[in-house]
Amino acid sequence: MSDPRERLREAANEAHERVRIAQEQMREAQERAAALGREYAHEAQERAKTVSATMPPGLPKRLLSAFVGIPLILALIFVEVWPDRFPGIVFTLAVALIALICASEYFKALKHRGFRPNEQLSYIGVVVLQFAAWNVSRGQLVNFLPVMLVVLTIATLINQVLRRESEPVANLGVTLFGVAYVGWLVSYLVFLRSLLPGQSIAIPLPWGDGPSVSYGAWLTLYVIAVTWMTDTGAYAFGVRFGKNSRKLAPSLSPNKTVIGAIGGLITATLTSLLWGAWAHLPWYHCLILGPILGALGQVGDLCESALKRDLGIKDFGGIMPGHGGLLDRFDSLLFTAPIAYYYLALIVPRIHL
Repeated sequence: MSDPRERLREAANEAHERVRIAQEQMREAQERAAALGREYAHEAQERAKTVSATMPPGLPKRLLSAFVGIPLILALIFVEVWPDRFPGIVFTLAVALIALICASEYFKALKHRGFRPNEQLSYIGVVVLQFAAWNVSRGQLVNFLPVMLVVLTIATLINQVLRRESEPVANLGVTLFGVAYVGWLVSYLVFLRSLLPGQSIAIPLPWGDGPSVSYGAWLTLYVIAVTWMTDTGAYAFGVRFGKNSRKLAPSLSPNKTVIGAIGGLITATLTSLLWGAWAHLPWYHCLILGPILGALGQVGDLCESALKRDLGIKDFGGIMPGHGGLLDRFDSLLFTAPIAYYYLALIVPRIHL
C-alpha cells in the first residue's frame, strides 16, 4: 500500500497538469479568436476600402447634410404658428436667416478680393426684403422695394464718401449686387410660399391624412425638390457615365460634363412630373417647367462658379459638409425660385383642389 502523502502528491501533480492543459487550451482558443477577429476586421476594412473607392468623392458628407437638412427644411416649410394672422411667418424668418448667412458669405469673399462693401446696410436690406416679400404677397407695402433701393443707393454712396474709399463705384456696385443677388432673388421663396392663399392639402401620414397645410408650401417644396434633384441627377450621371464625356464649362467648373447636365435635365423632368401629379399641377405644365428649372438650376450653379473664380475662392463657406456654404447650396434656387413663381402665378391657371 502506497504512502498517503505520495498519493496526495500525485493527485496534486495530476490536478496541476490538468489546470496547465486547460490553460493551454484556453490560450489557444483566445489566440484563434483573436486571429479570427483580426481576419474579420481586415476583411471589413478591405470591403470599406472597396466601397470608398467606388463611392463618388464627397458623397458621404452630402448624404449626412441631406439627412440633417431635409427634415429641417420640411419642418420650416410646413410649420405654422399663427396661420390666421401671420401665415408663413416661420418660413419667412427662416429664409431671412438663410439670406443673412448667404450675404455674410458673399461679403466675406468680396473682402478677400479687396473690395470694401457696405455690409451693415446690406444686411438690413437683405433681411428686410424677406419681410417685404411676405407683406407684398399679402397686399401690403407694394411700393416698398423702390423706396428701399433709393435709400440703400444714397446711403451707400454717402458711406463711401465718408470713409474716403478709393473705389466708391466698385464698392457701390458689389454692395447693390449682393443685395439683389442674395436678398431679392432668395425672397422669391417667400413669394412661392404665399401662392394660392386659402387653398391647402393635407399632409399624408401612414395612418391617414394629417393636418392641412397651405398649398403654397407644397409648391415651394416642389420647386426645391426639382432644383436639388437636378443637382443630384447631374452629379450621379456625371460620376457614372461622364468620365469620357465632353466638359460642360471647363473654365468655370472642370468636373461638370455634358452627360451630367443631360442627366440633371432628365431628373428634373421626372421629379416635376411625379411631384406635379400629386400636387394637382397639370402634367403639361410639369413637362414644361421641369426642364426649365433643371436648366436654370445648372446655369445658376455655373454663374456662381464664375463669381467664385473671379473672387479666387473654392467655396463661399463651409457650414454644410460636402456642399460648402449656404450660398453654394442655394445658388441654383436663386435662379429657379423667381422663374417658378412667375410661371406658377401667371401662366398656370388657378388650381382647384
